[in-house]
Amino acid sequence: MSLLSSLKSLLLQVPGYIIQIAPPSMLFATFFSLGRMAQNNEITAMKACGISLYRVFIPVFLTSLLITFLMIAFNDQVVTWATGKDIDIKGLNPQTPGTASKVVFISSGSHVFYIDYISLHDRSMNNVTIYEMNEDNSVKSDVFAKEASWSGEVWSLKNGVTRIFSEGRWIETSFKHKDVVVSENPEIMVKGSQSQQRMTLFELSKLIGYKKKTGQVIRKDLVSFHSRISFPFACFVMAVLGAPLFVMFGKSGMAVGFLLTMFITFIYWGIAIAIFEALGNNGKLPPMLSCWTANLIFMAIGAAFVYKVKK
Repeated sequence: MSLLSSLKSLLLQVPGYIIQIAPPSMLFATFFSLGRMAQNNEITAMKACGISLYRVFIPVFLTSLLITFLMIAFNDQVVTWATGKDIDIKGLNPQTPGTASKVVFISSGSHVFYIDYISLHDRSMNNVTIYEMNEDNSVKSDVFAKEASWSGEVWSLKNGVTRIFSEGRWIETSFKHKDVVVSENPEIMVKGSQSQQRMTLFELSKLIGYKKKTGQVIRKDLVSFHSRISFPFACFVMAVLGAPLFVMFGKSGMAVGFLLTMFITFIYWGIAIAIFEALGNNGKLPPMLSCWTANLIFMAIGAAFVYKVKK
């Protein structure tokens, strides 16, 4: 890579780092802002005026909730776009956007597609093979075409061969042009062959729905989908956890707040990613539960602290 390409790659990785540091940043910001109010005796003055700590916490919780939704949208639109551009710069995906090669796709019916090259821009395909399968997953027939294009659900195959297995032998028939009806969207085929890191939540959910309909394994896809939402949601969880901590440690200074932030973040990442998300990928836990368990645990701890803290 050239120096310019390396710099571009580094800049394109920044959005992903923002998502990673958002939860600990929210925890530290909550602790620091409320802790500074405690050091300046502003909290004492509020309580003397009859203002409950719950009333002090509400703006923090609402702000963190707003930032959570912004981070989910940022992760879905900006991070996926930047990740896709970074993959292209590094040459990890040599195809241009909207194209794919060596595509193997299972349809919702009894068909399996192999496409050597497909382009969404000009709606063209090269070396297309469509297998029709029996109930025992053996090949019943297949169609091969050197070139193909599509319009809606009609695929126009050119210069190919049709083979049908009958009475223990293959019967071949050549054709110059042949139209077949295919309900599957070629865009799904292209997206399914790309890295999930560059797919938006809508595209990923669409792919998951199609894989589920065709009976394919979607465990890791579901883990990826739920983690896109659960990890940014940790911003709100950290605000709920950090708000009562300032009552306990707020007057100890910023150094204590920084150490607590690092300690809690280390535990959260260890639980959320190293343990539960790994269990979800391995099929030991349901995907949704594996992604949200850490948030539920820390939310419960934060809610207990909020309830127990002196009002």
